[in-house]
Amino acid sequence: MFYILKYYKLALTGISVLLLASGFLTLFIQRRQGLKSLLVKYWGLRGKQRLWPLILAVLILNCFMLSARTRLYTSAGITLNYNLASQGLNPNGTRFNQTDILSSHVLERAIEKGALEGITAADLKNAIQVWPAVQGDSWSKNAYFISTQFVLQYNANKKTASEDGEKLLSLVTQAYKEWFIKEYSANTDILALDFSQAESQDYLDSCSYLNKIAESIGEYMKNMSGEEPAFRSSVNGETFQSMSSQAYAVSNTLVEKLEAYILEEGISRDAAQYTSRLNVSNIFLDFDARKAAASNENTLEAIAMYENDIARIVLVPTYDTNNQFYMSQTRIGVDDFAASASHYADEKVSIYGKIADNSHVIGKLSGRYRSGGTDEKAEALIAQIEQELLRIAHQAEDLVEEYNARQANRYMTAVISSAEAQAGSLAVEVAMLTLLFAASLHLGWFAFEENRKRKGTV
Repeated sequence: MFYILKYYKLALTGISVLLLASGFLTLFIQRRQGLKSLLVKYWGLRGKQRLWPLILAVLILNCFMLSARTRLYTSAGITLNYNLASQGLNPNGTRFNQTDILSSHVLERAIEKGALEGITAADLKNAIQVWPAVQGDSWSKNAYFISTQFVLQYNANKKTASEDGEKLLSLVTQAYKEWFIKEYSANTDILALDFSQAESQDYLDSCSYLNKIAESIGEYMKNMSGEEPAFRSSVNGETFQSMSSQAYAVSNTLVEKLEAYILEEGISRDAAQYTSRLNVSNIFLDFDARKAAASNENTLEAIAMYENDIARIVLVPTYDTNNQFYMSQTRIGVDDFAASASHYADEKVSIYGKIADNSHVIGKLSGRYRSGGTDEKAEALIAQIEQELLRIAHQAEDLVEEYNARQANRYMTAVISSAEAQAGSLAVEVAMLTLLFAASLHLGWFAFEENRKRKGTV
């Protein structure tokens, strides 16, 4: 049936052309008769012909065959709507490549979405072509043009003939849009939370772990707010900034509450092991603090030794951005030494602060030493924090996906040439093919009748 539909139009056109050619050839042989004479004869014989039933049958057949044939040949248009598209770039600034539209992962996803059986990505790729709707030339700068519109043309082959072409192009454009969104929209992997790591940690380590998760969600949503601060969910009315605030609130309230309870009660799963670890950490921190202090002292000493020689001010004639003349002071070596000294001093203070924090924890755990194990209240607080973070992460992910979906509709539009849209051109094609056949049939019949009469009179 595929080959019948594929070659029907060609076959009927060929038959019509053959009838026309044979009719003209036959009448040409009888060229001694003028055109007016032939028209008079045809007009006199027109009532004797019985061709209309055959023409009507061909008309009905054309309506059926050509409409069925549209399933084998259809097209779609993809238009890129974002600003960078006119520069031939993707939304993230990388080079746009139209071959991605028919890449293997896109076609395999289309097959999966449509649950197509017996069709491979290679079969689809052989049946679909893509090209820019408007192409420029490379021979002249004035002829350069970067297209933002692309045409997908589906021409069925034997493997895909059982499927509707409109459906296949719809699946391919949907799969490409999904891939495009996933590839170039905001990634939500950071919102897929996993708390299994916290289960084997000590309580204070769990606090740090949960605090990092809350802050990472807050920072991620804060960055999303920078892209479009006014975006608001149509489902719950949340914004990127409100979700960020909720995540930071977990860190600043719930996690701090858990940490305060743990220190106040001196809770630990294994206090001896935890305090031993902090003592070792303090030894290394003390070494780092001493090294920072020594570096600070050495830098200050270098400044004192060479300040008189390298601290001379050198002024250079310069013009500012307003084209005003002034004397600019050059950067000198003392500036670098002073910056280094300040850095080492800050590092030393920071390290001693960590040592003090560790010593405070050691004192709390040692003052109320317990045998270790689990604490029901601490476990309940941890479970509460995890549930709150899961809720926030879930709402944040929904918000980002809603934003991505809206951006995707802005990124591109895809229009499939439907059967309804082709109805007008199909009707014209049916009429033209039927008229061609009718004209060729009448001419062939008339030539046959004339030839028969000529032979009968000879």
